[in-house]
Amino acid sequence: MDTVAWRDRFGTIPPAEAMVHGFVLWLLADLFDTLVDKPGTIDELMRETFESMSTSED
Repeated sequence: MDTVAWRDRFGTIPPAEAMVHGFVLWLLADLFDTLVDKPGTIDELMRETFESMSTSED
């Protein structure tokens, strides 16, 4: 089952849970940056991904 569909079965995400999800993503990004030993790598990858997505629609 899709994880989003699974979570949606439990109703609206309360603010406290949403905050936890944000912290987990932040920690994973920090872990990745640490593993590649280059701060800002995830930010760079995300910017490139979003830029490529926006240019592919033109």
